[in-house]
Amino acid sequence: MNAADLIAACLAFEEEHGVHELLILLNDTILARAQAAGMNIEYEDDGDDEPGAYHTVQ
Repeated sequence: MNAADLIAACLAFEEEHGVHELLILLNDTILARAQAAGMNIEYEDDGDDEPGAYHTVQ
């Protein structure tokens, strides 16, 4: 798959599911790839009750 194919697939997914779902999919993909590479990712969960509560994906 080249860059043009990836962009076309993202646009098709967005048309069917909406931009919000596309962003969630891309974010989850990035986190999964980082985790597979052994990286620690720290992020703030907007749905969390405590503002400023960070979580780490290892």
